[in-house]
Amino acid sequence: MSGLTSAFARYSEEVTASPLTDTVLSASRKRKRVSMTTTNGHSNGNQTNKTRSKSLQPLLPIPETNGQSKIIEKPSTVKKIKKSETKFLSPAYPTPYPQRRVVVSESCQSQIEKATSEESDEDDEDEDDDDDVEDDSPLSAWLHDHVPIEDSTLLGEHLFGLLIDPTPVKEFMKKTWQREPLLVQRKQSTYYNGLFSTGDIDDILRDNKLEYSENIDLTFYNPTTFKKERHNQEGRARPAVVWDAYNEGCSVRILNPHTYSTSVWKLLSTLQEYFGSLVGANTYLTPPGSQGFAPHYDDIDAFILQLEGKKHWRVYNPLNDDEVLPLKSSHDLDKSVVDNVKPCIDVVLEAGDLLYMPRGYIHQGYTLDDAHSLHLTVSCYQQHTWGDLFKILLPKAVDYAMNTNVKFRRGVPMGYLNHFGLIHNTNKLAMKKRAKFHATCHRLLDELLRESVPIQMDNSVDEMAQKFMHDALPPMLTAEEQLTTIQEQGERWNSDLNRVSNVVELQPDSRVRLLRRHCLRVAEQDNSAENDEDNIVAYYTTDNGRVYHDRPLSTLGVDKETLPALELLFTSYPEYVSIDSLPLTTIEDKIAFVSTLYEKGLVRTEYELAHSDDEDESDSDDDDDDDDDDDDDGEEENGLVSKRQKVRNESTDDDDDD
Repeated sequence: MSGLTSAFARYSEEVTASPLTDTVLSASRKRKRVSMTTTNGHSNGNQTNKTRSKSLQPLLPIPETNGQSKIIEKPSTVKKIKKSETKFLSPAYPTPYPQRRVVVSESCQSQIEKATSEESDEDDEDEDDDDDVEDDSPLSAWLHDHVPIEDSTLLGEHLFGLLIDPTPVKEFMKKTWQREPLLVQRKQSTYYNGLFSTGDIDDILRDNKLEYSENIDLTFYNPTTFKKERHNQEGRARPAVVWDAYNEGCSVRILNPHTYSTSVWKLLSTLQEYFGSLVGANTYLTPPGSQGFAPHYDDIDAFILQLEGKKHWRVYNPLNDDEVLPLKSSHDLDKSVVDNVKPCIDVVLEAGDLLYMPRGYIHQGYTLDDAHSLHLTVSCYQQHTWGDLFKILLPKAVDYAMNTNVKFRRGVPMGYLNHFGLIHNTNKLAMKKRAKFHATCHRLLDELLRESVPIQMDNSVDEMAQKFMHDALPPMLTAEEQLTTIQEQGERWNSDLNRVSNVVELQPDSRVRLLRRHCLRVAEQDNSAENDEDNIVAYYTTDNGRVYHDRPLSTLGVDKETLPALELLFTSYPEYVSIDSLPLTTIEDKIAFVSTLYEKGLVRTEYELAHSDDEDESDSDDDDDDDDDDDDDGEEENGLVSKRQKVRNESTDDDDDD
């Protein structure tokens, strides 16, 4: 059930290589291109039982209608986005690739027009049907990049609000988050349309190499033995074998769907900007009348998005105080543990519904006889507690106190070994010395909290952030972002001219901003080397893979003179900043600084950069007809020429010359 536990913690080998720092973020960089050397890590999961069970029956009876739930929201009334309301949500993005004009004969042209006309009519009907389905989903505007929110954290909050609607985000965080479950029943089966489907599982199996235990599990909860069985084989999961196991009652769990599904990747990378922690996911497909997992609780906060079909869930409060917000997931619990416990939620989730469970809540789910179930579990906040922060903060605070305060360097009292330990003196004198020892500890700890902890807090939070930067998924770029970042903007091979074209250069008046609020983190590294001033580093996520920790954390060395420029980019986000306004000495320094960030995909330009191709192309451009000149006037007045339009013009000119 656990998204993070299953999707990520299953890797049996961790990449232990230290972060690589081969590029320095400075104001005096000479070369234009720099590259990052990375190491890919790979691990193999353990193989499990390969036998299949034929006696597959649901464990639990069909529930009566008087089941009680702790928190049940009334069916939400989700406002359907009308086309009249989306005119501001539909930017006209350029086509992704240059278009060429093809010259054909008149007879051939007439045949093409006739055929395309018939196909167009059919496509229009299909598109109309698709539009109707997509309009039924409140996620449609977000899925198609039509939500006009520039700040990535606010966009993540907006998306999270859609998932838990109609519960307001602030109310959820104040009253429900990590306190109690939340049930949202919408009676809207199309709510998650476009996010993930059973058909996507089939496509993923056929188009990718999924390994048993590492990427996919086939599981079944045996109602006779009350044990979870894994029916994984060795090596690659073949589609026919997986579907055969499904027909026999096995649940199909995809452990890292974001690696293969762009929509799930987009969901998680958007939410992680809001939560500030790793956000993971698993998908679970269960056939009718079956159960895949034993009762258990997880060490993550879980959001169950019911995508297709139905599933009956029973959720139980933590059995004791030690299981409230546990640090580790439970093993599979015996049926007897929950037999005599009344569930706090007993409900059948239908497509479009959501169930939130804080970590520590025991749960089990099974399908009804008349429907399969597909749900996506989104999980977050694993090992993201106050205690995890203190594990980093307190050692730093003690080290600082010992280096700066002589009280922490004084020796402990002579003879303290006699008064402490499992076996120690208990006479009156010993107890008096124990009390004095405790009093000294209290005074020193109070001083530690007053003086050392505040000084080390920023460094400790930066270290927590470093872990998040390594765990995080890379940002998924929108179409507009691709055209204004190094992803698509700039040099490419021109087959017509048989050379590189579309050369772009950052200019002093170019305006840039960070790609995401949390795509870059500047921190001071602990460095034991004496007189080493180069101890500031920037961690970033744009080179991360879609497989957990498949490479070392990407870093940039940071020269101290560039810190004010970095601070301006951070504090100005999501607003754009002109390069010539950066607080660096010369314009060459400013462009070199931004170029390093740009080439790592960490900043985007406000508009597409104008091309600076050689004179041959300029001469060719002079031959453009007047209509093409008029079309480009508006953009050229702003110092901008559409890259794709310019390539189209070049291609047209070549055809005319022929």
